[in-house]
Amino acid sequence: MKRLFEPLCVMLGAMLTLTSCLGNDDSDTTVYSDTAITAITLGTLNRYTHTTSTDTGNDTIIKSTLTGSAYDMVIDQYGYRIYNKDLFPSGTDLAHVTISSISTVNNGIVTIKSLTSDSVRVISTSDSLDFTSPRVFRVYSSDLEKYRDYTVSLTIDENSGLTFGWQKQDIRSDLQGWTAKHLVAFSDSVQLVDENIVTNDSCAFRLNGTNIEYSEDLVEWTVKGSASLRQLLGMGTKGLFAMNSDGNIVMSEDNGASWQNEQLDEAASLLPFTDMAMTVWDYAPLDSTDYLLLVGNDQQNNVRVWRKIYQYGGPTKGGKWVYMPVDLNNPYVLPLQQNLSLVYYNNVVLALGSNKVVYQSADHGITWKESSKYALPSGLQGTIVSMAADSQNRLWLLTDAGELWIGKKY
Repeated sequence: MKRLFEPLCVMLGAMLTLTSCLGNDDSDTTVYSDTAITAITLGTLNRYTHTTSTDTGNDTIIKSTLTGSAYDMVIDQYGYRIYNKDLFPSGTDLAHVTISSISTVNNGIVTIKSLTSDSVRVISTSDSLDFTSPRVFRVYSSDLEKYRDYTVSLTIDENSGLTFGWQKQDIRSDLQGWTAKHLVAFSDSVQLVDENIVTNDSCAFRLNGTNIEYSEDLVEWTVKGSASLRQLLGMGTKGLFAMNSDGNIVMSEDNGASWQNEQLDEAASLLPFTDMAMTVWDYAPLDSTDYLLLVGNDQQNNVRVWRKIYQYGGPTKGGKWVYMPVDLNNPYVLPLQQNLSLVYYNNVVLALGSNKVVYQSADHGITWKESSKYALPSGLQGTIVSMAADSQNRLWLLTDAGELWIGKKY
């Protein structure tokens, strides 16, 4: 423990000495028992790309640099994580990353946890840090009494340089004019189902009247329980999520036999009421953890976004749902619309609704920008469009004109 705190104490002593020198003889030094990371800027990053000579066929490795400050780092003070808002291009060297600056509340002391032990060391701007896997930054209060851990992850766009394109697959007269339905990925296929059906890779649940029913083939259904629910929302690794008739999010860990109210960090009146969509994905920085994102409209026609980081078996039993209010200074909010689809695809969240514009969120629901990469094909016909992603990393579209489209990388 002495080795662990020795560099912290040295830095704290230096800070106190500097404070004293900058003040007058009568100045007092104040230390604080709370802190947080408020900003972080990366230094220059190296990038290595390969080219092949058309004359000799020999490979050449070209080294270039990226300006780290051009990549904004998002600090999630609810989930205690830090990540790059825009993905780094392929070939970026994440094994040798420098930090040019870190800002904290109350002169906190920022350290990095070892990859092989629980020891920490103070971060220096001259350090070359390995971010090939997520790292833990621990920021101590200036009195060294408390600390807060952040999981810091840097992500590369492995698909950069690839082209995404849509191809029309079919026009189905029997699938024209549908309403109140959506596409779901199910057992290596994509199917159009009722809004009160949710699936994962191997099973499905539906709300049939007041009964919760279970199926392994979307054909034969077995009653699993009865509940007063308004809409099924989605499935995580360990549970089934729904909105009950009282307007609360509820969860079942026993296939719908019983339901418990989920904890919220804000009033339930801020939850969505109509046009709800939820998507779930594996949250890589933490083991056995799902990231759940819920979007919809409230009764006053406001878009509401909620999320939950659910660590199964964790000490907080999954934690609370966190409301993500709209920042008045945020120019990239998701517009109000109906018939919403929400899909996690290639490390971003895609949203598609009644205005038939695909919006992309790289920061898990905070900002939404129109996506040129995944924009709907120009010849698409139909008023309502539903979107889903399958296990082969393809996007599917189905319109109420019966058109079926598939999008994939080339």
